[in-house]
This record gives sequence, C-alpha cells and structure tokens, in this order.
Amino acid sequence: MGSVLALAILGTSIFLRLTTAVGEGGVLASTLPPTVEGVARMVHRLSASGVGLLALLATVLCWRRPAVALAIRPTVGVVAATVVLAVIGPLTPGYRFAAVTVANVVGGTVLLASFWWLRESLATAHTRRPPGHPMLFVTLLVFFLHVGLGAAASALEMRAIHWVAFLHVGTAMLTSMLVGSILWDRREHQPLAKLVGALAALLAAQLALGLLLLWVGGRPPGLGLVHAMLSPLLLAGLISMAQRDTIERPATPSQEPCK
Repeated sequence: MGSVLALAILGTSIFLRLTTAVGEGGVLASTLPPTVEGVARMVHRLSASGVGLLALLATVLCWRRPAVALAIRPTVGVVAATVVLAVIGPLTPGYRFAAVTVANVVGGTVLLASFWWLRESLATAHTRRPPGHPMLFVTLLVFFLHVGLGAAASALEMRAIHWVAFLHVGTAMLTSMLVGSILWDRREHQPLAKLVGALAALLAAQLALGLLLLWVGGRPPGLGLVHAMLSPLLLAGLISMAQRDTIERPATPSQEPCK
C-alpha cells in the first residue's frame, strides 16, 4: 500500500509539473482543465496523508517490536523521506525553486524505494542472503543522480534553460550500462529469470521513450509522464533483485564437485 501511495504522489506531482507552462508575463500556469487539475491535486493530498499515517504506523511497530531488525533501515528511509516532503511541500506551488522540484522528485523516489525495500525485507526475512551484486550500490547511486537531473532538466526547461538535459542524457547512458550489466550477469540465474526479463523490458522501454522525447521535441506531457514513471518501477525491480538474489546460482566449471 505504501509503495502504491508513493507512486501516486510521484505520478500526480510529475503530471502537474509537465502540464504547467509559462503564461503571460512569465507566470507559470497549468494547462489542464480546472476539474482535472483539482482531481490530480486531491489524489496527491490524499496519498500524502496516507503515507504520513503509514510512516507513523511503521515507526510505532518498529518501536514496539524491535526484534524486526530488517525493518528498521527501510522505516528510517520512509520517515526521513516523508518529513522532507512535508517540509518542502509549501514551497512547491509555482515551481519557483528548481532545487525544491529536484528534492520533491528525489524524495518521492526515495519514499517509494523505502516502502518497497520494507516490503521485500519482510517477505524475505527468513531466506538466506549471500552478498548481492558488487555493482548494485553504485548503480543505485547513479540511478538517483539520473532521476535528480531529470527533475532539474524539467524544472529549468520551464525557464528556457536546456543544458541540464544533456547531463540527464549522459547519466541515462551510464545508468543503462550499469543496469544492463547487472541484468546480463543474472540472466541465467533461474530464480530471477522472470524479474530479469521484466527489468530488461522496462529498461528497453525507458531508453526508447527517452530517445523518442529527444527526437519529437516539445516534451509532450503524455510521453514525459510515462518516461518518468518507468524509473520508479525499474528502481523497485532492482530492490527486489537485491533482496531476492538469495538462492544458489549455477556453479561454474571450477565450482563443480569432483566426481
């Protein structure tokens, strides 16, 4: 439930931003019909309220049940992201500060990732967990950098500043190579076969939409929204891979037992 609400917060926030344009006198204004804008803002507020309640509930449960050690770090992430989003919330209307827009998107992504991490940690609590992929941590850091640059590029583009978009494209290439490398390494790991296939499809779709947005120009809101929303889904898949990469992998020839 927390992941769904976090996804709704991200989706409505991105949707409202992508449908905002510079009006007369340089004032930013929504291009949506008032009814549609009102529904989107209501969904955003209700989702944010639900996340706040879930963050409080998770904190209470961790406090009363300290034995659930695996839930502590994800819960800290949920609470920290919720607090940050609540603090910067009053500064988001009007998109006056690009830094606030970046913090809003990155914070929402961290919130979703933390909720999904909490879910996967509890689901695999009794599973033996060997060391994960050595490049996974670096990949996640680059992934968040890529998301932040995408938010910055979108916020600054409203003010006709386009150079950040080139940095976003550069990190897209690096992120794709890192994620692709992890998926390639796990391609024959049977317990992860379906997850690897789904992530490969998401990565291909993300790249295709990114190239299409560069080619089309003008940043159509529909394409931009789908492109942006694939990122948290891809991130959730990487977290699932990190938590579920637990069953013995196929032995290499050097590891096979002597007969």
